[in-house]
Amino acid sequence: MKLNFISKILLLINTFFLVLQLLLMQVFWEFYHYPFLSLMVPVIAFVNLFFFIFWIVKFKWPFILFVFSILIGFKEWGRLYKLPNNAIPISSGLKVMSFNVRLFNSFQWIDAKDIPQSIESFIQQENPDVVCLQEYSKQFSPKFKNYPYQFNAPTSKKSQNGLCILSKYPLKNKGLLDFENSNNSALYADFFYKRDSIRIYNIHLESLRIDLNDTLFTQQHSQKFVERVKSVVQKQQMQIERFEKIDDKNNYPTIICTDLNNNAFSSVYNRLKDDRMDAFVLSGDGLGTTYQLAYFPFRIDFIFTDPKFKVINFAVHDVKLSDHQPISAVLEWK
Repeated sequence: MKLNFISKILLLINTFFLVLQLLLMQVFWEFYHYPFLSLMVPVIAFVNLFFFIFWIVKFKWPFILFVFSILIGFKEWGRLYKLPNNAIPISSGLKVMSFNVRLFNSFQWIDAKDIPQSIESFIQQENPDVVCLQEYSKQFSPKFKNYPYQFNAPTSKKSQNGLCILSKYPLKNKGLLDFENSNNSALYADFFYKRDSIRIYNIHLESLRIDLNDTLFTQQHSQKFVERVKSVVQKQQMQIERFEKIDDKNNYPTIICTDLNNNAFSSVYNRLKDDRMDAFVLSGDGLGTTYQLAYFPFRIDFIFTDPKFKVINFAVHDVKLSDHQPISAVLEWK
């Protein structure tokens, strides 16, 4: 069926966004020149999905373009969306959780007074073996009595807020990675599980500090916004370098829990993931959304594992206890 003039214009726009998405998803080669655009892959994918539905409703052939883009970028699409996995795990293993608890609601962002207790109850109910908490507040934290081994450290001497690792296994070789000129940091510790020692990292990278007051509708605001994102990503790169210097000396299988403050199509994701496995890609479903901005879903919280582990199950937990959703993975030795 022939396209009229308006349809041809829409086809041109649709093609542009499809090609842009494939570039940003690194289907053809690594493409990191525009960090802001890489961050917006979920939004661009939503635009392309809208066009796909539009062409279907109109019974127009360009809907094939969306199908074709999925076929040629099928592997990379797995970092954005996973088909539901209805298989029931038949074995148990080491359960690891990562959760940005937003200072246990100490500034009353959520209109509820029992958030710390609710977080403790939630973690107790899920019963993970190891928990990594970002934006941890020692002042407002519950006791987490089910976890006899705890390691927490502030991001600076002037602050009580930082990161925490909760564990049912004794922690040894504990350490703090302080990030220069930053309110963010990383912790690491080793523990023995079954047949080997494991290194666990809890990493919180520099925040992009995007909020609903940001706008791209004027040239002045747009330029400032893009420059800020670029500056933060450069800082994240430096923080990854700090991590790499420590991890180069580590000989144990590794698990990384992180609030990356970036998505799965960023350079920092690829560097931190390295030759490790993204637990969501292996055993997640849906969009894996852990953070929402202006109603758009973003996956910025990750669990990376050593290839020596098999990911039995991965879950994003639907609880409203922070601005982030907690995630967990069940792992076993291969």
